[in-house]
Amino acid sequence: MFTHILCPLDFSADSELALHAALRLAGQCGARLTLVTVVDPLLKAGAEAAGAGAALTMQTQQEMSALLDRLGRQGLPSTTPALAIRSGNAASEIVAQAKDSKADVIVIGKRGLGGAERFILGSTSRRVTELSPVPVLVVPTTVVA
Repeated sequence: MFTHILCPLDFSADSELALHAALRLAGQCGARLTLVTVVDPLLKAGAEAAGAGAALTMQTQQEMSALLDRLGRQGLPSTTPALAIRSGNAASEIVAQAKDSKADVIVIGKRGLGGAERFILGSTSRRVTELSPVPVLVVPTTVVA
């Protein structure tokens, strides 16, 4: 069915639910899994200006790994997920990562950490569904197991 799943993470509760779903789906399909997080460009620029760009990347990778460990790697495919860190507009970068990694499905949480932007520009998950060339599975806030 699916061979490569992309799961965006923003470390919100909804993105953790999406990760659970992506892990289960990857286990059922024997699919590869790529996790992507998108760093705000201003945060990245500030970190780089302060000479902490590498530290920001390392910290983000550690947070992604810690999240996987905390979830107990339930249903994890035999290979460790690839971790990608991008900077820019979240929806655009998620779709770009899907294309770059040749993912054939995106599993994303319904709501993320975005605050006022959601009301002005629309939610990231909605925008990803509009831009994506591959199917997008939007995981609801409450999932019945």
